[in-house]
Amino acid sequence: MGPLSQDWEVRSLDDLDSNGLQLVSDFFNEQFPGVFYPKCTPEIFKWKLGSSNPAGSGFLTVAMCNGLVVGTASGTRKILAENNEPINAIEIGDTFTHPDFRKNGKCITPILAGAAEDTYFTVSIFGRLVSETISRAQLKGVRFVYGTPNENSKPPYVKRLNFEEIDGGNIYSNLIITPKFVPLQKIRWVLSFLDLLIQLFVRALSYIVLGRNLVQEISDTEFLANYTQKYYSSEHVPDKIYLVRNSQILQHRYAMHPNHQYRFFQVSVKGETKGVLITTEVLRPSGVSSFVVSDWLFSDQKVEKRLALFISKLRSYNQNSGTISFWELGGPTKMTKLFLGIMMHKKISLISKDFRITDSDKCEEFGDFRIGWSDNG
Repeated sequence: MGPLSQDWEVRSLDDLDSNGLQLVSDFFNEQFPGVFYPKCTPEIFKWKLGSSNPAGSGFLTVAMCNGLVVGTASGTRKILAENNEPINAIEIGDTFTHPDFRKNGKCITPILAGAAEDTYFTVSIFGRLVSETISRAQLKGVRFVYGTPNENSKPPYVKRLNFEEIDGGNIYSNLIITPKFVPLQKIRWVLSFLDLLIQLFVRALSYIVLGRNLVQEISDTEFLANYTQKYYSSEHVPDKIYLVRNSQILQHRYAMHPNHQYRFFQVSVKGETKGVLITTEVLRPSGVSSFVVSDWLFSDQKVEKRLALFISKLRSYNQNSGTISFWELGGPTKMTKLFLGIMMHKKISLISKDFRITDSDKCEEFGDFRIGWSDNG
């Protein structure tokens, strides 16, 4: 991109105009390669923001300068539930700003009627696009907004856009280092030996705790055919928020994704099917490939509490990834995870705006949160 005027304007792409989506894709591929693996395409936005999403059509707002996209924000429709009551929600995401516009330029599009008169929204692409995305979503009945910001974007979400951080610091990104982890290839033989020891330990421990048990790969057709409503209706904690998952939502999220190929691993104990792990391989912008456990479904809460054992067993199915990763709220102690070869890597920030409550009320929190409940994997 050559020299640009510093004035920019706001444009809605809720209609998913093909030319506009191509400009958005070009913006990501040129300025932020690797954010969308293997590359950004218009199909990504049509898939998650279009009418094929069972939760409904979403929202896409961009900043334009000289006919090019210089900033983006999206709102992907989600159906949440609290005490079995559905909540019309969006996940706010894709908040990226061209490097040349992060501290320069101004918006020439008038602020929406009724919006706060704050100069922040005339100079911050991030703030303006998120604000306008949420405003349109509210007009379409959205009552809850959530996101998983990084450390750079969390402060303006909380201080400028009045989001609340609701996870209480209890959601962790967990990592298993595999022998294919490139930064440690000089000691690959050590990693391989430790990996073998941990696999033997996990097999022995899982047998002692659960009896005969097995993790085996199944096809997406088998997954969609076999996992009935009993696997979706996990025992939820009262007054906590959860993502609704039914057959339509699961099919759209994991079998129809335009970029990711998901794999499904059935968990059985003593010959009886108890659940499934849903995984995919993602190449991170850092260049490290990760075997991501995006989601899981269990019909037996006692078995689900042994989740870390089954995830550790996925080592034998890992093909090329340097890490196996998953998000989890709570879970075993750090020491237990360490014995299973799992490291608690970092805390995940979860923020929200709840339009169902008054300003004096506290925003409700999630009862659990996984990578697949976001757009991250």
